[in-house]
Amino acid sequence: MLRAVLDTCVLVPGLQRDFLLQLAAQRTYVPLWSSGTLVELEYVLRRLDERNERLSRRPDRMQLIRRMVEVFPGSTMNAARDFEYPYELVDPQDSHVIHAAVLGAADAIVTDDMRAGFAVSPVLARLGVQVLEPRRFTAALASAHTRLALEAVHAIASRTKRPPMTARNVITALRDVHNFVELADLLEPFVQSNLGDENA
Repeated sequence: MLRAVLDTCVLVPGLQRDFLLQLAAQRTYVPLWSSGTLVELEYVLRRLDERNERLSRRPDRMQLIRRMVEVFPGSTMNAARDFEYPYELVDPQDSHVIHAAVLGAADAIVTDDMRAGFAVSPVLARLGVQVLEPRRFTAALASAHTRLALEAVHAIASRTKRPPMTARNVITALRDVHNFVELADLLEPFVQSNLGDENA
């Protein structure tokens, strides 16, 4: 099964994160992340909560991290963000992501960070690790596992209550907010033809 490291930046947006993790729960790929990514994720979400004056959200943030670790045992690679790694990277602070890929024998790194230099990393090139934007990664998974991708969409729709969302709403939001155009083009016909469930 495909093994992919998720960079912090793709785990910050809520719906995008939910979809990536739900695809993993549907066993379309094995998710990996560094221990440094979990620390960074909590920090970024905390800063966003502070900026938006949501000061009581700490339990939610910590529950998210705990759930990621519990639901996907073995996905956390011991790669701290503040360690000095021997990788040639434009932004050395992102070297923990490469280390997670090395430790986890990853096939891909999923990231929106095009400035870090993953795409030109000699280490990743030597190991054959692809660097993919989330829109291309999810489209490839949905193409290979269409039924499971639809189940992921319906799972998100069924548990989203504020506000309620249908499967079509989820796909539309992924397309309009996160630019998952290829994914939407692939899945929308199935939802529109009611091949999903009552949440279509």
